[in-house]
Amino acid sequence: MTDELVQFLRDRFAIEEQVAKDASPGPWHINPEADEVLAVDGIVVAEGFALSGHQLRATTEHIARHDPARVLADIDGRRRILNDYEYYDAMADPSDAEAGRAEGLTYAVQCLALPYATHPDYRPEWRP
Repeated sequence: MTDELVQFLRDRFAIEEQVAKDASPGPWHINPEADEVLAVDGIVVAEGFALSGHQLRATTEHIARHDPARVLADIDGRRRILNDYEYYDAMADPSDAEAGRAEGLTYAVQCLALPYATHPDYRPEWRP
């Protein structure tokens, strides 16, 4: 795997982090009486929409579950995977246990890139 993939992911994570920090603060919750999603300060951040009541509830729940606090925690976890990959890749000797860890983390990092497969800078060789 290349340093380019790691940098590609770090760039995507930085954008997602900034958007989350700029959004209304979390945690968000659903106002079931109005089918809307509210920020922690009570401001409406999104209104549910769909063709059926079930879809409406599912849409508002989906939005609420992806509040900025959750996104930031997710980014932190993904960055830890990248950090571990870089650490084990740098010290890996094919004859020791770290090589196995680096190999497993290589696959994990490639999987982290899958949501960005339609990005113009994504490379097909990064696909696991």
